[in-house]
Amino acid sequence: MLTNNIKYLFSLIGVLLAFASHGLRAESYHPGNYPRFSDAILWPSGESVSAKPSNVSRAIEKASTIPLEYTNSIKGMKQYLFPKSAYGDLYFQEKLASRGFIEALSDVVRQFACAEYRFRHDLPESTGCQNGSSNQKEAMPFVSGQFTTNRIEAVIDDQNSGVSYYAYLKSTDEKSLKSAFGSVHELGTFFGKAADRRSLVLSIDLQAFKLNTNIFRGEKINQYAYTYFLILPKAVDIARQANQEAAGEFSVRNSKILILGR
Repeated sequence: MLTNNIKYLFSLIGVLLAFASHGLRAESYHPGNYPRFSDAILWPSGESVSAKPSNVSRAIEKASTIPLEYTNSIKGMKQYLFPKSAYGDLYFQEKLASRGFIEALSDVVRQFACAEYRFRHDLPESTGCQNGSSNQKEAMPFVSGQFTTNRIEAVIDDQNSGVSYYAYLKSTDEKSLKSAFGSVHELGTFFGKAADRRSLVLSIDLQAFKLNTNIFRGEKINQYAYTYFLILPKAVDIARQANQEAAGEFSVRNSKILILGR
């Protein structure tokens, strides 16, 4: 009788642990698990994005954004998108404000959205927007899994502008999500109405290079990678798309670049 009671007790504990595990896993599928951008560290002194005014917080509160698409807005905002302090010679502003710039950022957004979709739907781990065959399920991007050690990256050689763009989301090992320069956050609470507080924010780094006459990458245009903050749809909306490819295109169409210093 005692043996049966012990067996029952262990069985009950197992059920409770399984239920708790399922509850935690289910909770992880809700938006709100990425750290909030508003709480992320922006200042060297350790203060957060929302702690005091900055070009970043002001841009969010004023909804200072442009769509992630190649339009006249890109040329019109070139002095803000490619500041002299980062890219040097103003000659390069016109060259950098090209279709290749948008394609590089878009490719990174697309890849992230595909990974986010795979995670939300418990699909196999993969890269880009390919259907994976791995026994490993896609983990929450940059929280666990492959992107804690690997970047999401894109290379676009724009022959028309003579520029090669290398855009990437840093691995979590490179930059913690506690930092505003970590790869992904949820927007959080700000004054103004730039976007829903559950919108995702990507911090995409960009390194630009000159293309030489043989279409090979030459010297750097910006000596250090420059960070662009992009506001994406909510995670729940990305997950609602028909498949990962649709999730990627949906995210690109609905992403906005934050314009700093305007």
